[in-house]
Amino acid sequence: MRFVTTYLCILLTAVLCSCATPSELTTVSKQGPAESQTGIAGQVTDNTNSSATGAYVYAYRNMRSSLRGPADFEARVDEDGYYFLDLVEGNYYLVARMRQSGADAGPPKAGDAWALPARNPVTVNPGEVMAVNFTLQGVAQPMLMREGTLTSGETGFSGQLVDSDDKPLPGAFVIAYPDNDFQRMPAATSPSVGDDGRFQLYVERTGQWCLAARTRTRGQPIAGEPYGKLGLHEAGCRKAVAGQIIDVGTIRLTPYR
Repeated sequence: MRFVTTYLCILLTAVLCSCATPSELTTVSKQGPAESQTGIAGQVTDNTNSSATGAYVYAYRNMRSSLRGPADFEARVDEDGYYFLDLVEGNYYLVARMRQSGADAGPPKAGDAWALPARNPVTVNPGEVMAVNFTLQGVAQPMLMREGTLTSGETGFSGQLVDSDDKPLPGAFVIAYPDNDFQRMPAATSPSVGDDGRFQLYVERTGQWCLAARTRTRGQPIAGEPYGKLGLHEAGCRKAVAGQIIDVGTIRLTPYR
């Protein structure tokens, strides 16, 4: 057992040192005389690049809960910022969270920090340890982690979300559709914005995307909810170009009627 633990620590160190970015995913085949390990491992840091000791990494088998509620698997981040999820092969949706209370469960609250991997789900194969690192970010208000929410990438859109007085609107987020029918579930979602209202929306494909913004995470907009579109009809759509983050300017959110 001591040998296995030592071997795993050496493996993690080699994997993490080879990662180019905090959200890069790397497949590592574990081979050797020790018992084979399968799972996901990595490092969790905060936005100052310090170890996020006490954070938790959660793995869900599907997105039915929008990455909230009890997870199928969880691992606590140690004093050096590392974690290991001992898993069987399969696809897993991941999220890292650090609650101000220090608890490992409970609803997200303002002031908590969280992070998603570069891409969900993460695929784990037998006898492999997938390296996934996280950099935690704070949120102005809790939000559901929708499927289609990417926290890094090279293709997408940027801009600013403002209220009816043209002031930044913390806690709002952008939703994107392949056409200008905004009545369905969005195909892509940005993380919620901070105090400056600036957003980054990363998308998985090039081509047309129609953008809107809101502050609630469930259902159709309700009366009074801050809501806005980039523009009416085709004016609310932009074409994503591979390898470019296109600044679309300002999206103004006003009370929905």
